[in-house]
Amino acid sequence: MSGQTVDPRPTATTAPDGARDLGIAPFLSPGGQIDWHYRKPGWQTGDASNIAPMRVVRDDERGLVAWLAAGSLLEGMGAPDGQRIRTVALDQRWLVERTRIVEEWWGNGVLRIAPTGTPWSVWLFWSDATGTDWVFDGWYVNLENAHQRTGSATHSSDHVLDVEIDASGEVRLKDEDELEAAIEQGRISADEAEQITRHADAAIGAFHGGHWAFAQEWVDWRPDPAWTIPQLSDLPR
Repeated sequence: MSGQTVDPRPTATTAPDGARDLGIAPFLSPGGQIDWHYRKPGWQTGDASNIAPMRVVRDDERGLVAWLAAGSLLEGMGAPDGQRIRTVALDQRWLVERTRIVEEWWGNGVLRIAPTGTPWSVWLFWSDATGTDWVFDGWYVNLENAHQRTGSATHSSDHVLDVEIDASGEVRLKDEDELEAAIEQGRISADEAEQITRHADAAIGAFHGGHWAFAQEWVDWRPDPAWTIPQLSDLPR
């Protein structure tokens, strides 16, 4: 991780009691469903969260690889008027009450990779996913708490700041303005934000260092054509 000091969970843990770290058995088989949860720090039962039902690609000691299919129904966070949180004005985004909404994943499928003990996941995007010759668009590094597992679910908390790496390897930070707003509105502390910024540097170092999550095998990977779209469960909160 390029010599950077990282804290696997710089914000409050939001996994259920009894959760285990990613990379510890039992593991799920390829093709099985896993529900990928994001919860805010300090999440309480009944609070809104983000949940994506996905297909397991690989689940072992190194981490979790899972596929989010186009057309999947996701649970998301909305404002009281029903609009997506991402569309709420930035000066109010972490102040408004959040409600549960269901929305369809609008883009092509996404491959998500969560390495064990790592405060980010790597998402692979394709601008064209028709036929056999997909067009790779690049990597999106989602900075977040290291994942924890319960049954067929994995849990994390998003850290607002992200890293975009295009297919040519050009790197840029994303949502620096949102990170500043999150500090001002009490979503995270200034100390947590400082650690998260170091994580961005470490993730960039991991990319340049050839970490396995950025390997060519994942760019070339394709989902099993027999897979169906997993169903969003009405899980107790």
